[in-house]
Amino acid sequence: MSDTISSGQFSLAGVSAAAAAAFREGRKASSEQDFLKAIQYFSEALEFDQDRIPALFRARVFEYRGLCFWLMGEFKAAAKDYKESLETSDNIDQKARARVRLGELADFRGEYGAAAELYNQALQEGTATENLLVVGRARRGLGILDRRQGDTERALRQLTQALAIFRQGGETREQGRALTSLGRTRQARGEYQQALTAHREAYTLLESVNDRWRVAQALNDLGECHQALYDVEQAYAYHQQALKMATEAGARLLIPEIKRNLGVDLVESGRYEQGLAYLQAALQGTREHGNREHEALTLYQLARAYLQHGSDGLAVQVVLALTHVAEQLNADRYRALAAFAHGELLFHQGRQAEALNELNLAMLAAQTAVDRGILWKLHAAMSHATENEQIAAVHLNIAAEFIRQTAEPLQDAHLRQTFLNAPPVLAVLQAANINPHQI
Repeated sequence: MSDTISSGQFSLAGVSAAAAAAFREGRKASSEQDFLKAIQYFSEALEFDQDRIPALFRARVFEYRGLCFWLMGEFKAAAKDYKESLETSDNIDQKARARVRLGELADFRGEYGAAAELYNQALQEGTATENLLVVGRARRGLGILDRRQGDTERALRQLTQALAIFRQGGETREQGRALTSLGRTRQARGEYQQALTAHREAYTLLESVNDRWRVAQALNDLGECHQALYDVEQAYAYHQQALKMATEAGARLLIPEIKRNLGVDLVESGRYEQGLAYLQAALQGTREHGNREHEALTLYQLARAYLQHGSDGLAVQVVLALTHVAEQLNADRYRALAAFAHGELLFHQGRQAEALNELNLAMLAAQTAVDRGILWKLHAAMSHATENEQIAAVHLNIAAEFIRQTAEPLQDAHLRQTFLNAPPVLAVLQAANINPHQI
């Protein structure tokens, strides 16, 4: 396969001076993340000499304009441009590029089957033409799908290959994106130290190319790792910084996700009403964008918040909505979260036998699809729901083992102790007769 890689260098032969100038201005505005201005310039480039403009040039401009629309959250316009890009030129490389973009759009909407088909076809085309950029992007997309479906081992393989390809070509921005996906996969496995390392490297690389949109994403992800480890103060600081940067960069896609995390931070720190407001705003945002994955994650956090504060009636509505979204997504991770939330609700309602059945369903779905951060909580919940003391002890010991596996790799002693001494964690360790200072 070729040793060279390109982010978009291609010949402007046959393109009029006016169209080429508008195109270059569009690329400049896009790199500065002034997407509205970029869209204007790309639109101008498409208007010049429409009958004589090379098809490949038009297809590439449609792709770039579509990406601007996508980053602004204008999904219908993005999809229209990506499809135009796919259909305008017979160039295989360009078709593969457009397919990857359409795959990202399908993935965001939770249409995982369609996304996989697009990525796999792009991968075949990119491999045939030795286009490393397309191959790397397609592998990254497939890795993300694998993570969403719960196959994190395969996700790591795909994403590691994507990262190697981008490093080979010196593609800084694409390396940052691959590292973000690797960090999220490590996070989804409960491997927080490796996740933190990946997110920090992603932050450094993306900051070096002034990609404010994705720097905000890296800050959000760093905060999410600290949140999972109950380092809520640091998580809140990261998420506040991420929200400020995302707002300034006009990164509308990221804002609901960041607000969800801020809501969790605030609920965990005892500021329930403020936290609830952020979670509700996050839910509205994810629904406006049609992002079912983040809708499911937000509903899960809302359910937990309502249950912790005795709002069982509201929790019932949220759990029903979560179950519906999980069925639409058709992925074990979200089925597990929905069943877990339903089981906890039933337990709060005093329906212990039904709660145990639902928690067992959550456990079946969770075995390969859920991180240790959820698994130890799920085992702890099952230890409370079962009346058999021996089975309860087994669940407690498993929960404690997942806690140990989470804590031991953490290199920051303060972070490790913060996690081990968090009340929910400490309760499990004490019930299992384990001294947190010996972990």
